[in-house]
Amino acid sequence: MSSAPRPAPADPDAPVDPDARADPPADPDAPAAPPVGPRDLLVAALYALVVVLLAASGVSNSGFLVESGSWSRTVSVALLLVACVSLIWRRRHPMITLAVAGPIGVAEIIGGGQISAYFLLFEALFDPVMHGSRRLALWTTRIAIATAAAAILLGLGLGLSGPLVFLIAMIATLVVMTPLLWGWEVRHHRDARQSAEQLADLEHELAAARADHAVETERRSIAHDLHDVIAGHLSAVSLHTNLASALEDPRDRDRSLATARDSAHAALRDLRSMIGVLSAEDAGAQPQVTLDWPSLTARLRGRDPEARVTIDPAVTDPARVEPSVQAALLRIGAEAATNAVRHGRAPITMDVQVGERAVMLALHNRRADDSLPGTGVGRGAIAHRATAVGGTATSGPAPADAPEAGTWRVRAELPARAVAAAPVEAEAEIAAGAGTSTRPPTGTDDTGTDDAAAAPAPVRSVPADHEARSTVPSTEEPCR
Repeated sequence: MSSAPRPAPADPDAPVDPDARADPPADPDAPAAPPVGPRDLLVAALYALVVVLLAASGVSNSGFLVESGSWSRTVSVALLLVACVSLIWRRRHPMITLAVAGPIGVAEIIGGGQISAYFLLFEALFDPVMHGSRRLALWTTRIAIATAAAAILLGLGLGLSGPLVFLIAMIATLVVMTPLLWGWEVRHHRDARQSAEQLADLEHELAAARADHAVETERRSIAHDLHDVIAGHLSAVSLHTNLASALEDPRDRDRSLATARDSAHAALRDLRSMIGVLSAEDAGAQPQVTLDWPSLTARLRGRDPEARVTIDPAVTDPARVEPSVQAALLRIGAEAATNAVRHGRAPITMDVQVGERAVMLALHNRRADDSLPGTGVGRGAIAHRATAVGGTATSGPAPADAPEAGTWRVRAELPARAVAAAPVEAEAEIAAGAGTSTRPPTGTDDTGTDDAAAAPAPVRSVPADHEARSTVPSTEEPCR
């Protein structure tokens, strides 16, 4: 069997554009130090050409110490050419330019007289501020200002004439302050641009993270609806079809099959509703699910005909219980009922009571001996739905020494008015619920759907009656 050819490794001797990369600076405040490239060689060559042309043209200035200069023009040109060579490292190592071109330029201005010395001194002060680290730029500024001040004080101390001292002050100010101010201005603009680019990149990353989070939240919400509603219907279908095959009485068999058929129809309606929401253009659409307290009651009594179910009618009264709390409690009850139907056995009891400030749910059932362990996702979902509205929920087996030993208990207490939970607390609650929910093989757990906790979908409430009708809107006939 032939395999695809591997790409050839990069040739270490291949030519590389010297301006294509830059070494990371040792100082975090310093800009990246690019390698010496054709651009630097060209700048050094241009300065050397200026030195030679100005010297050949005879344009010069008298030195400050000696009227005709302290050394010959040939010496001046040689010194200035050495300074031009140091400009090759003006971007990579501006300290070299400062240490070489700076003193040569000052010496030529004082004792030589070549005009090109002013240009080289300008470059010697500008490059460290522009291309060096912040520390080097600060020290360059301090040294240049101190040198200019010392030159003025020296002129006064030597008793030079007023016009000459004024000339020294003017030249020192122009030659020193101009490159410093210009260099700092360009440096500040460059730093501001880099900061803006970093902020823009960060904004793009945050926007992408928000988009990913929104997609993940929507995915979890859909998975949670599937887990809470459709999985419960399918569990009832599986239970009643298995039960029908074991019943001998034709009427009981038909009743069990009818219940399984109704549950299958309810699952199909809920699935169509969710598909419609996913296909709709309205971003705020919510699935219309066939989930209400009577359907949970029917589901429990399908498992245990003698199940004791007590639902306080006030649980669907928006004046007593906020709609978001109603939805959270209904989803908790659906998860608990699904677990009891799949993993539990008779006797089963569910009690929902509304107090002055809180609403409580308690569901107890015996633990089936042949129950398979679940993934623990449902327990984390129960804890999260309670935490999302500021309540608490626990689920697990009763202690061995308790009067209710051998039963599985789900208890939830939610505030009548939702209280926003801190995100960190909610995440910790999810992790605690999912991480500690591994139960023994005979325990009661969830349906095993691999979903994560999601906030309950907003719902509309309808007036309460004795059976506490649905707190989730439905356009279909509720299942029996």
